[in-house]
Amino acid sequence: MKKYYIYILCLFALWQMNTACKKFLTTEPYNNVSVDDIFKDFEGARTTLTGLYDELRSSEYYIRNYSIFPELVGGNARYTRTANVILQQSYEFRNDPQTTDLRNYYETAYNTIYGANVVLENVANITDATALQKNRMLADAYAIRALCHFDLVRVFAQAYNFTPDASHTGIVIKPRNTTVTDITGTRATVKQVYDLINNDLDTAIRLYRNSVPIYAIGDARTFLSEDAAKAIKARVALYQENWAEVIRLSSEVIATNRYTLVSNGNYAAAWRGKTIHPESIFELAFGNRIAESLGTFYNPTFAGTSGGYIAVATDLRNLFAANDIRGLSGTMFNAVRDGGTFTFTRKYQGINDTANNVKLYRASELWLSRAEAYAKQGNIAAALSDLNRIRQRANPTAPTFTATDATTLLNEIFDERRRELCFEGHIFFDITRNKRSISRPDCTGNNCTVNYPSPLFANPIPQY
Repeated sequence: MKKYYIYILCLFALWQMNTACKKFLTTEPYNNVSVDDIFKDFEGARTTLTGLYDELRSSEYYIRNYSIFPELVGGNARYTRTANVILQQSYEFRNDPQTTDLRNYYETAYNTIYGANVVLENVANITDATALQKNRMLADAYAIRALCHFDLVRVFAQAYNFTPDASHTGIVIKPRNTTVTDITGTRATVKQVYDLINNDLDTAIRLYRNSVPIYAIGDARTFLSEDAAKAIKARVALYQENWAEVIRLSSEVIATNRYTLVSNGNYAAAWRGKTIHPESIFELAFGNRIAESLGTFYNPTFAGTSGGYIAVATDLRNLFAANDIRGLSGTMFNAVRDGGTFTFTRKYQGINDTANNVKLYRASELWLSRAEAYAKQGNIAAALSDLNRIRQRANPTAPTFTATDATTLLNEIFDERRRELCFEGHIFFDITRNKRSISRPDCTGNNCTVNYPSPLFANPIPQY
């Protein structure tokens, strides 16, 4: 089969930095093909889209930096040592524009946005694709662009509700491409960023409804879809405190019955191997890897000293009741590392060719988001029903949680999100959107406590 490739001018070269060029796709042969040539036919365009999923699977994005960052800074995770660790500046809230350890993530996310825009601007030129196939390509590109902007704004700006009208400074948005992959420029307000995200997701959902599958390999849940776009939009609505929208979108996806809650007996096993998690709406699949994965950092048996040093924080460990499956040995375990005994998560233990798929959106989150939205609306009974569905799945012997006021109920929902969604990239963002302070009792660095509000909750934009 003929191979296609596109070399995107790298940011570093544009800024006259002496680093290697960042590519969206790299294949043989070695000479460059223009964008016009790539989008002459279906196969070239599809290969470009596949390259965008590869960007999401990169170490700078979901396979390491973006997934681990919120767990460390939010207090779910801790280091087993004090030196030679990733994201230490982020962990200690001492990033600065010149030396931030989130620079590579920032560039990867904008490179992915650039690639999505390339697809959006050129799909119409494909000569051998049906309208339904083109719609699927466009839908994926809109959804990926929305996902990347959403991830970026949560890291590099204060939460949506930081100001009453979200008029505070956000990030640079890229609704279209310039002639170069420039990620500098005027930063939009957070509201403007979210407006673009929602518009892109609405467009993606509409296009998915009039499309056909285009990928020849992999499970459908390892690619974006109408349900995945709705799940992303439900999370966006949660951050915007649009409670009615959270309830509507979560209910629509739950009602499909395609993402049933895994049973208590199968909970631990669902996190093993490469099989698709029964609750997954969207997860990133990995083939055989020789490079790092999340297990490189969460698995204490990782050979040598370069990994296996991110453990479970003590206060998170203490949140689990005695019979909670999520705190038992099938899901968490003790091991010796760096001269001490620590607790580790089993959610991502695979390394190299056993690397586990990264779960980005799954049904449990929707149940808990809907519970929170019901509680915010004052529908205590509905909120309790959704909350107890998750609590008692994890611990069938647990008494039904009851509350008569929204504050008590919301505190329990916050804790339940921490128990259920730990190591899935939520805790720091849950803290900031709920206007809570960060307190990390077994923190091993500086700034172990950060009170809300704080400028430290918005990471500095890398300077070029």
